Amino acid sequence: MNSSLLRAVRIVIRVDSDPGRQALFANLVRSRWPVRAVYHVHQRLAGTRAAAWLVSLYGLAAFLCIALPQNRQARIVTLAIHENARRQVARIAAWVAADACGAVRTGAAGVTMASVAALWTLAVNPRRIAQVLRLLSAIDRRHGFLVGCRAASAVGWYVRTGVLLAEHRPGAVLVSSDTNPEEAGFAAAARALGISRIFASHAYPTPLSPPLDFTLSILEGEAAVEALRAKGPIGGRIVFGGVEGESSPMDAGRYARPNPVIGIFAPKAVSWAALASLVDECRRLHHPRQIVIRWHPSRIETIPLDDVLGDVSGLVESPHGAPLTEVARICDWVIGDENSNVHLPVLKLGIPTVPIRTLGLYRTFRSDQYGFAAHGIVYPPVESLSDVRAAALTAFFSAGWAERFTRYDAAYLRPAAEVGAEVGQAVRAVLDGGHVSVQET
Repeated sequence: MNSSLLRAVRIVIRVDSDPGRQALFANLVRSRWPVRAVYHVHQRLAGTRAAAWLVSLYGLAAFLCIALPQNRQARIVTLAIHENARRQVARIAAWVAADACGAVRTGAAGVTMASVAALWTLAVNPRRIAQVLRLLSAIDRRHGFLVGCRAASAVGWYVRTGVLLAEHRPGAVLVSSDTNPEEAGFAAAARALGISRIFASHAYPTPLSPPLDFTLSILEGEAAVEALRAKGPIGGRIVFGGVEGESSPMDAGRYARPNPVIGIFAPKAVSWAALASLVDECRRLHHPRQIVIRWHPSRIETIPLDDVLGDVSGLVESPHGAPLTEVARICDWVIGDENSNVHLPVLKLGIPTVPIRTLGLYRTFRSDQYGFAAHGIVYPPVESLSDVRAAALTAFFSAGWAERFTRYDAAYLRPAAEVGAEVGQAVRAVLDGGHVSVQET
């Protein structure tokens, strides 16, 4: 089996075996009845060949729902499944030239006669099917349902996009995740075909991030390079695109404003008890005129707030899909989970944030997963808002904070056009097969 595919599968296994990811999956099983139903069927079949067949259906569904971009002249074929990744890919595309990029069609839009015909080609190759089933069966027995399904998805993406990329032969592919099975399978297919791969990071490296190995990686700043270099040699070249959004100098005094508008930017999976306690603290300690709750774009559970809080007076839920910067700008300051990447784009706007240790479900397994607190980027995480003193917060953001933040965001307080021109030049150099005059790795 191809080494590029096996590398992608190993990445998926490592990431989705993590206790934090398993906790998210347990939350998903509780909240989504279709997932719960299939999971229970799988549990009854555990250890049998039928369980592997069931898991393989997840990869088969992925295989059938993939098609080339409608823009067949695109020199860069892009893939971004989740909202955070889609924003990053759109950002890079705007810096290169919109008509240079074409997005892989997925879901119902990806089901075409060509994908059905490709499935028939697989069906008449029983040896290849048996090989894949043996792999997925071994993964399923050892790692369980979630990891088995995610690995099957990576295989489906690898096989289908390998055929499509061989037909289309773009100058490069562009992804914004190096761990999701869709992007991992897609990038692995490009790698196997010798097609240039561009990575535009949408979140800082975590303990689960694999070694970086792309033709060109568009990262936020020096700190990301250091974190990734600690995982192993970095392949390819690097250019800094910074954190998305506009820049403003930090205004820590916003935290002391009377009757503030407080933002609570929730993580993907929320501790509802912690959210209720936090809203109560906001009201009791700060007497806000409004509390704005922004849900994660990939929110898992949708529970009406009045079921959780009872009293929803003064609370506003931001519209789904509203840009983070728009929501942040109406807030005097923002609360986020300590293991959330959301702090960076908010801080970049000059708006102070307070990291809370108990808001998400990761705390049992991991603390400060991005290293933001350890490196003095976010205010030290607290258990309660009563632990935050306005004077201490002001001092934190005054003592060389801008210099520290610039290591995490190389675009901080720089003109966006200047940053975009550097990234665009680096991407075009990849397409032209020329020298990329950016940082050597």
